[in-house]
Amino acid sequence: MAVAALPEPARSDQGSLSFPLENKAFVIDQMDFDVVEDDGISAVLAPLRVSILHSDFQVQLDDRLKATAEDIANVGSIRARSPELADAIEEHAAEITKAENSIKLRRTADQLIQLKYDIFGPTNSGSASRLVEAEKLPEVEAEQSTGREGRILTRIHVYKERDRGLVKRAKAYYRRVSGGKLCCEVCGTVPVDVYGKVGERSIEAHHKTPIEELQPDSETRTEDLAMVCAVCHRVIHSQKPCLTIHQIRDLIAANRT
Repeated sequence: MAVAALPEPARSDQGSLSFPLENKAFVIDQMDFDVVEDDGISAVLAPLRVSILHSDFQVQLDDRLKATAEDIANVGSIRARSPELADAIEEHAAEITKAENSIKLRRTADQLIQLKYDIFGPTNSGSASRLVEAEKLPEVEAEQSTGREGRILTRIHVYKERDRGLVKRAKAYYRRVSGGKLCCEVCGTVPVDVYGKVGERSIEAHHKTPIEELQPDSETRTEDLAMVCAVCHRVIHSQKPCLTIHQIRDLIAANRT
């Protein structure tokens, strides 16, 4: 977690969770690894992701480790924005290179996290490079999260949503696994059964991870998108943080009884 410049987990259940993650304020529920080498006596493992207790949230460690490498490679351009931040990245990189699970590795990670907080606001981002670039993106209209980090993440979120190729691929995947028709994962409506072929346009791709939890370094995958109808999508985003699919299902069930 320190190598990936992530906050330090707690060792016991705190009973609550909030984002962005902070030191000692969350518990790792599960960590997944890939076996890189195994000679029958010892094995070398590569961390893939960690799951956070009391949440469906997963941190993709391979993405975050790539972000750490990206910051080290781009420290020169980061220095132009903030010499102090660049120094912190280099100090953290020096401790990573030692390949020791030391207290200094944790301290340099915490220093880096704090500097990003001071410059960009509360953030779950692993990459200073991406946050520096996000500052250059234009402002987006309406429905922004409050605070500087919210604006940065909203911009990135909007740009991700403009990847129409991703949405097209996701719809093709969900159409294939659901027997050729897209249905709303919330209310179960199958628009083509109601309106004919034109009804499929009312199915929209919803990013399951709210903006408050969005990590700019993570690549959006098909499984990160949910197929929902336009009505349910509007209700999901009717408040901040946005409602989850499970919460909307509960609302529907409560109002049907």
